[in-house]
Amino acid sequence: MDRLDEELIGYVDAGITRYSSLAKKVGEPLSTVHIRMKKLEKSGVIKGYKGEVDWSKAGFGITTYILINIDVNLLQELKKSQEMLLKEILRIEYVKEGYVITGDADIMVKVIARDTGHLKEILLGGIDRIEGIVKTKAMITL
Repeated sequence: MDRLDEELIGYVDAGITRYSSLAKKVGEPLSTVHIRMKKLEKSGVIKGYKGEVDWSKAGFGITTYILINIDVNLLQELKKSQEMLLKEILRIEYVKEGYVITGDADIMVKVIARDTGHLKEILLGGIDRIEGIVKTKAMITL
């Protein structure tokens, strides 16, 4: 990976995905950008393209990061890994991102909600009901 690849990755991460726009940004011919982008995609560096959504304008005014603590012994009994538990959480509607983490919690997820009542439904009716989760801590963004 060289400087051009790093520039392309940076622009893609910023939401610029049209090859013609990328070529202008990096000052390279369209054909060069096309070849490089295909290599980055094939190697898995670029996994896909998605639009950026302003969820607050779509009626989801609350973004919350939830720290989740799990019962490791119960997960072992259930023959589940942390990654499997995370996949289960990510299937819940309105859970947009999730990660296995280190520190005071085991998993962190990003949730969008219309309001605090909706957030309560997502937490109490979804996340907190999953077997293996023992504690959640919600942090609402301002």
